[in-house]
Amino acid sequence: MTGARLNRQIFTTSRMLEFCSQKELTLQTGHPVEQWPLVILKELVDNALDDCEEAGIAPVVKVTVRSGTITVADNGSGIKPATVKSLLDFSSRVSSREAYASPTRGAQGNALKTVMAMPFALDGTLGETIIEANSIRHRIKFMVDGIRQVPNIEHSMDQSDVRNGTSIAITWPISACSILDEAKSRFLQIADDYTWLNPHLSLHIEWDGEKRKIEQTDPTWRKWLPSDPTSAHWYDPERLERLAAAYVANDQDHKRSRTVREFISEFRGLSGTAKQKAVLEDTGTARTALADLFIDGRANRATITVLLKMMKAATRIVRPADLGVICKDHIAKRFEAAGAHLETFNYKRMLRDDDGIPAVIEIAFGYCPNGTRERRIITGVNWSVGINDPFRQLGQYGQSLDTYLQEQRVGRYEPIILLVHLACPHFAYTDRGKSAVALRGKVTEPEGNDEMPEVAE
Repeated sequence: MTGARLNRQIFTTSRMLEFCSQKELTLQTGHPVEQWPLVILKELVDNALDDCEEAGIAPVVKVTVRSGTITVADNGSGIKPATVKSLLDFSSRVSSREAYASPTRGAQGNALKTVMAMPFALDGTLGETIIEANSIRHRIKFMVDGIRQVPNIEHSMDQSDVRNGTSIAITWPISACSILDEAKSRFLQIADDYTWLNPHLSLHIEWDGEKRKIEQTDPTWRKWLPSDPTSAHWYDPERLERLAAAYVANDQDHKRSRTVREFISEFRGLSGTAKQKAVLEDTGTARTALADLFIDGRANRATITVLLKMMKAATRIVRPADLGVICKDHIAKRFEAAGAHLETFNYKRMLRDDDGIPAVIEIAFGYCPNGTRERRIITGVNWSVGINDPFRQLGQYGQSLDTYLQEQRVGRYEPIILLVHLACPHFAYTDRGKSAVALRGKVTEPEGNDEMPEVAE
């Protein structure tokens, strides 16, 4: 050994680069690299449907895979330039869903950001996304500053022919083309599955020139919208505190302040001044600013708990059916088109209530010897298709849906179709990527059900 000595420096490295690694994106989305084409499809279609519904338009969605590019286009209101800009900040989450308890398609809080980072994580050098809306083309190049180890985003804008709706194109790296090719069958099925869960959706699918079009069955169909006020009954004190804190932080960023009255006025059943006054007087917050519920950054949990109690007392519980029902007729049409024997078609709708949190469970089954050589399972939560089975913990003992099917001797190569859909404003996720839910509580009342006849052999 020599007398030389290393004087170690303390280096600071940004953790934003973890967002751009295959390992971290797998954790963020809950899906391995092999399923990333499916994740891109799901997140972009979810966003397209949400935008069309908010605009009051029956959605027409076009999914195109061509020359290593996955493109999803819709006929909605079109993403705003300010929203695109906010997506480029990878140091924070941007979401209009995450803090609320509501039956919406997405609650991950960073879905589009993960999608934009995937091409770079696969290629290791460059990832490119093109977003077109409101006659503007946003070309986003995703790279990394090799010295500071942070994402380096190049954002350029020019004129686009897309005036109505939004078109988002994700460039898939040539080096990962085998992953995209191997995902084709499942990719096309998931795209098709969206039309089973959304009666108002018209879908155009194209994969390297192979085209298919699926028409809507009910353009006037309606479900609970993200813009519909949420119910106080869907919150516990911790969740209400989270929402209030998000409002306060946003208000501080925009140099404004709102009162507790303004905050509670956005809840279902509390838009009237008389109810607002009663709730505020009972909690002593009639002239209180929402920020005053937090002292030195810490919430006044006692006041928030009482506030929520009074909000619940002043409002009605939401009926499960008000969330939205896909309905038997639409599902039967999809089964028939897939080749199912309608004499074997069974549909059941169940209503569930768990301490004021409503749920609608719809299950359909059909024998389909001429349409499929193996079982086809369509699962979804809040009108969004599950890439994998989201029902991996069912009932008291936490069995998966697949386990139940095996117990009923419905193996992989049985020619059947099974649809299971859950609509609910609040449930427990079992993974970080929010791809699986734990379904608990009991069915309180069947409504509009058919008897479940024996299936023909």
